[in-house]
Amino acid sequence: MSQIRFGASEPFAYQAAQWTYDLPKKAEKALTPKLGERVSRFIGNQLKSDFSQYTSVSLGPVKALLAEPPRLPLLLLLYPGTVGPRLYRAYQRGKENNDFREMGDVLRRDLTAITLFVFALAPLVYGVSKFTQSKTGVNLVKPKEGGMLSYSDFRNYKIDNPQALWQVVKEGNGEGLQKAINALNDGGLQKTIDALDNVELKQKYAKAPVADALNQLKQSVKNFVKTHAPKPDADINKKAALDAAEKTFEKFNLVDKSVENALNLGKEDGSKQILKIATRLQGQAKGALENYAKVRRLPSDMLSFAVLIAFIGWFPMWINGVWNKRQFEKKQAMKAQAPAPAVEKSPVLPAPTLTPTFRQQAIPFQPALNPFASPALAQRPMNPFIR
Repeated sequence: MSQIRFGASEPFAYQAAQWTYDLPKKAEKALTPKLGERVSRFIGNQLKSDFSQYTSVSLGPVKALLAEPPRLPLLLLLYPGTVGPRLYRAYQRGKENNDFREMGDVLRRDLTAITLFVFALAPLVYGVSKFTQSKTGVNLVKPKEGGMLSYSDFRNYKIDNPQALWQVVKEGNGEGLQKAINALNDGGLQKTIDALDNVELKQKYAKAPVADALNQLKQSVKNFVKTHAPKPDADINKKAALDAAEKTFEKFNLVDKSVENALNLGKEDGSKQILKIATRLQGQAKGALENYAKVRRLPSDMLSFAVLIAFIGWFPMWINGVWNKRQFEKKQAMKAQAPAPAVEKSPVLPAPTLTPTFRQQAIPFQPALNPFASPALAQRPMNPFIR
């Protein structure tokens, strides 16, 4: 009997993963070049996932880890894992009364629900995100190629150099960048510094003006977006835009420098509260648009997911009910069109005749003597006075 080894050398899971990984290449080689390329691209898109790149989204004090599952492996897991047991149970119930119609119900309901869950979520998220991105001011879908921007793609929104700042604004994310920067604050650092009793510590922390640096950054970003954001039917002066981007990027560095100074002072003085605030502020300015895009994309995903779940709960049952109704009406129509079967009449049996027995034939009938019976009319005496 063959056995599957899950040892260190060539485990079954590794072989399955390798086979899945090589599937697009095998499809491309097996088919014609043009068709194989399309099939390979389709399979590659279904296998694409963010499992290796979990993304953290800050929602206030809470951080959420998000990832997109690959559609094809998810489909291969749900079909046998969900449909198989339910189909087998329907088969067992069908054997009890020799009625296997429930198996068809399971296939129609479950296959429809799983297919919608796996393949309909991405188009639904795309439509909702494309509708809401105009209000958020940041691109949630790819502006040129089309398709969704994954959570890992939002890492390109991080402002880590002047060219990145100009590219972000050039692609139409200027309004979103302004909103993301305006939402930044010092996390209560200035209030914590003002609450210190030691005057010398206050003077030290004056070297870390995080709140003032944030105000300068907000004003600089506002001016940059207002002046250099692409406008319809207008020529873009790339050199002037890059020069302005360098000046604005200096304000990002100023914020990071102020946060770093506050972090170092918190370590020297042992102030846990200041140390906690400064640690949380690290990289917030340059990653503001990245986190803003993720947070704005999250409601689109949740809304799309809720709509899809509600649709899955209703649509498969509806389509299964329509199917069963049509099958019932079809059977009824066939019964109505079929000729009525001829009814066989039972033969009429003649009424039985009672023949007298031998004793009755031998002895004539004599009524029994009844002394109380009145005599016959002919035997009565004639009485003229009685009428």
